Amino acid sequence: TGRPMVYSCSWPVYQEEIGIQPNFTALVQYCNLWRNYDDIQDSWESLSNITWYFANKQDNIVQYAGPGHWNDPDMLLIGNYGLSYDQSKVQMAIWAILAAPLLLSTDLRAIRPEFKAILQNEDIISVNQDGLGIQGRQLFVEKKIEIWARPILPMNHEYYSYAVAFVSKRTDGNPYAFNITLNKLGLYNPNGYRVKDLYDLRKNKTYKKMVPDTTLKVRVNPTGVVFLHFKSIGEEETN
Repeated sequence: TGRPMVYSCSWPVYQEEIGIQPNFTALVQYCNLWRNYDDIQDSWESLSNITWYFANKQDNIVQYAGPGHWNDPDMLLIGNYGLSYDQSKVQMAIWAILAAPLLLSTDLRAIRPEFKAILQNEDIISVNQDGLGIQGRQLFVEKKIEIWARPILPMNHEYYSYAVAFVSKRTDGNPYAFNITLNKLGLYNPNGYRVKDLYDLRKNKTYKKMVPDTTLKVRVNPTGVVFLHFKSIGEEETN
């Protein structure tokens, strides 16, 4: 037809199930996206299993992701029935961190406005579509809070900007206060970062400046997320 085609490959899932290591070099050469794990189901348990897989296997698979070829954690289920509002925000955030294809499986005729707003969040879509194409990682887990990070543009000298997601796997019924310094997240730019909350949709908001030894304080809802953008700044922006 002469149309550009996107090639989605599924065989890595079936190979791993029988103990065969997929040939990721061939996948990069011939496929635009490839499935790594089980089919997603409309539930928090399924979403959690998929994110566990990507964290557990990241040292093997992250290196093969890049512009035009991506690891695929499966469809977005935001706007269906099995994920709460907070859990839906988790999926959108982690898919952006993973540089995952944003393929939606929901009934757009019936989607509620608050879920539609998650899917149409331009700041988060921008993270997902970042030009570097670097897949992010889970950095560590502390007190059932998972920290995921992805290097993105703009850069200042050797210092990337970052998208960082604080994902709660806690179910104790209250928001959890989590404190950490930026340098423990791998953010070392001595000139600092401009920080904004990617789920804060208020207009004309002002963003804090933080440096590597600044203590960041967030409150994360149970099975929820705080998703932040750290823009790397240069010397001319330090005041």
